[in-house]
Amino acid sequence: MANAMLARGALGPAAARGLLLEGTRALRPQRRVGDRRELAARASEGCGANDPAARSAYVHLPFCRRKCFYCDFPVVALGEGATELRAQEPEIYGRYVSTLLREMEHYGGGGKLRTVFFGGGTPSLIPPRHLERVLGRLDDAFGIDWGNAEISMECDPGTFDLQRLVEYRSLGVNRVSVGVQSFDGRLLELCGRSHGEGDVLRALDDVRAAGFDSWSLDLMFGLPHQTAESWAETLEMAVAADPDHVSCYDLQLEDSTPFARWYTEGEGPLPSEPLAADLFRMASRELQGAGYSHYEISNYAREGHECRHNLAYWRDDPFYAFGVGATSSLHGRRVARPKKLSRYEQWVEGEGRKVGFPPPDWSGALLREDEDERLLDLIMLSLRLKSGLRVKGLNERFGRAGRD
Repeated sequence: MANAMLARGALGPAAARGLLLEGTRALRPQRRVGDRRELAARASEGCGANDPAARSAYVHLPFCRRKCFYCDFPVVALGEGATELRAQEPEIYGRYVSTLLREMEHYGGGGKLRTVFFGGGTPSLIPPRHLERVLGRLDDAFGIDWGNAEISMECDPGTFDLQRLVEYRSLGVNRVSVGVQSFDGRLLELCGRSHGEGDVLRALDDVRAAGFDSWSLDLMFGLPHQTAESWAETLEMAVAADPDHVSCYDLQLEDSTPFARWYTEGEGPLPSEPLAADLFRMASRELQGAGYSHYEISNYAREGHECRHNLAYWRDDPFYAFGVGATSSLHGRRVARPKKLSRYEQWVEGEGRKVGFPPPDWSGALLREDEDERLLDLIMLSLRLKSGLRVKGLNERFGRAGRD
């Protein structure tokens, strides 16, 4: 759910700093070879000696059955009819993926991708044949290090079955993140989630049977009417499910959401601030006791199962991003795509053609940051990690600014 908040545009360049204090919480069209070589040459010219090449890509798939009451991500709600796996595929999927492919045509060259993350929205609503088109374009444009790459996608209970997961896996997806949020059916309903307890249990059975290299379970705490007892039960069931990775996100009241209109932070029926802090400590204690490393404020993993894609964000590595509302970080600049689908389609045909190039060719929704702001962002993001801040890396990347 919230694994890729930076890339999906939920956070501005400096907004990520607040996460530390909160305690939580993208058919191959033909391309001329010469076009790619020119792109690669121009892109490499813009990279400073200390600016690493982008090896990660986020792809935003915005479609949901309905928008949850706490969600402020750019999504397109299709209605409950989209839950039927055998229902006629909405035409909008194909149109959107074709737009994604056109955006990707403006990029090329560089190093092979080491991580790809499909976020949303609900990526598991997308039929596998469309995911195949996207992976094919990424491989064509950049190359994917298929033998070593982490290819993740978010999946919501009730939107997939075992057959669909096996198809995703056959395409190269080797990690899934299941948006459970809670094992308490009443809390799921209060949050506007489209799935219930039965959907969760079936989904976890299918994920385990599909045989992914790694899988994660997303949970939320600080929910309305949530108690320490219900959170303890959710944690117990999460551990019993035996995922490789668990994310525990604290509810944040975002201005544009129904929750922000209905509730006040720290006041009932939301947990008080002391109780929310207790819920955070409960998760850390129970999950570490079950053998998970608390490697990032909101994330726990068994050895070797840390999310490599999100680590790239927290280390402020450059990354590509594609899709409505997505934010990329290239050549020391972040670029936010429009959050409305119609405006995004127009952007791809216009200003989006320049984002793959280094400055001064960029224009559009450029989130300009000076070096001091980038440095501060990196410090704050690094402090989310158990490994902490790498001072030597700061000096190498920012020179005197890093030393100061």
